[in-house]
Parts: sequence; C-alpha cells; structure tokens
Amino acid sequence: MARHQLLTSQNGGFSPFMFGLVMGMSIFSALSMQWAKQALAEYEQQQVARAKANAADVAKGMDFAILTENSQSYSEDYNLERARQYAGTDARTRGQQDYLVTDREDEKRESFGKKSTTVAITGSDDTLLRSQMFRSDTSEQLLTTKTGDKQAVAFYDTATARDRQVRTSNERMEVMAEQLYAFYAAKKRFPTESEFTTLRGTFSLRDAWGQDFTYTPTPDGQKGLLSFTTPWNYTQNLKLNLKDETNAAE
Repeated sequence: MARHQLLTSQNGGFSPFMFGLVMGMSIFSALSMQWAKQALAEYEQQQVARAKANAADVAKGMDFAILTENSQSYSEDYNLERARQYAGTDARTRGQQDYLVTDREDEKRESFGKKSTTVAITGSDDTLLRSQMFRSDTSEQLLTTKTGDKQAVAFYDTATARDRQVRTSNERMEVMAEQLYAFYAAKKRFPTESEFTTLRGTFSLRDAWGQDFTYTPTPDGQKGLLSFTTPWNYTQNLKLNLKDETNAAE
C-alpha cells in the first residue's frame, strides 16, 4: 500500500531520473543531427571537388587531343568524345549524365590567322546551369555564366594548343634553315629543290602536323624561301638570304 502511495504521489510528473534521461536523449539527438549535417556538407564538398577535378581532366584531354593531331586527323570539332579518349575520367555526372561540352568562337581574339575558341566543360547535373551553357551565343557569355562554388565547370582556350603547334613548327623550320645555311657555307649557294628533298629526308624535320616544309630557291641559289601551312590555311614563311641577312619569319 505504501508503495502504491509513493508512485501515485508524483501526480503524473517525471521523476528526476526520467527527466535527465529525456534531456540526455534530446541533446544526443541534436548533436547527432549536427554531426550528420556536417558530414553531409563535407561529403558534398568532396563530390564537388572531385567533379571539378574531373572537368579539368577533360579539358586536359581536349588539349592532348589537339596536340596529337596530324594533317589527316585535324579537326575543329571540340566535343566530349574527342576529349574523353585522352581523359582519366568517364566524364559522367553523379546523375550519370554525360558532361556537357560547349564551344564558342571568340570573335575578338585571333592568333596566327585563327580565332580562339572557348570550350566549357560542365560536370554538373544542374539543369539551369546546363541550359545556360548550352544557350550561350558567344565566348564571353560562356565565361561570364555564374557557376558558383557548388558547380563543376572547367574552361579551355583552344589557342593554348594552336599557338603551341605553330611555335613548334616554327622552331623545327628554323632548325631546317640552319641545315640550309650549313649547305650554303659549304657550296656557296642554297640547295636545289632535289637536293633539299635529300637533305630533308636526312633530318626528318616536319611541322607539328607531320607535313614536310615547302622550299623554294631562287634560280641562282643565293636566296630561298622555307615555309609551312597550317591545316586552317595560315602560311608561315622564313626568308633565306645570307648576303644581306634579311632572313626572318613572317
């Protein structure tokens, strides 16, 4: 009877033990939720960082695809499949969509007779962002689209590779010119076209696309012209003239 009175005397209220237990559970639940939110935020940051790194890797793949061109494989199609074959990622978003590759020519920038093209690689499932990238009409619009910290976008400028191809070709042409000057030093004239063909075969010097340099000597063998033409029809000339030293690339 006394035990019954003890229990009922609490008038339905919590005992100190029960109150402490409930408070403890509430605090634990709040901390667990906070930890879960923090873990989720860190996971999302890791996913975004990984997607950004993958988008950058696709950009590197595009660069390599251009730099490994030859005269037959030259292309101005800057698409995902072309970059993907040289990238270390499958280029798919978390939602298993293909990365969106958008390219727009820059009308304001030209180098070696070639307008630069801006390529945007979007590794995000964000429908609005993908739509903005796809609907961009110009290079400037691509570059000014607000991507934010939580969206994976990498940009690539084709001039990076195109300029390098021309510079590489120029360097090789200058090495070829050195051999022609060495020939002149020995013969007191530049080689004939047939002699140049033999000389070219000895050194195997070609432009960045694997094409032979074009050589045209004057009839007296005292001057000459060495040149190469890019796949987009830009010609770089190197004048050969030992006497007045006016040789220069133009």
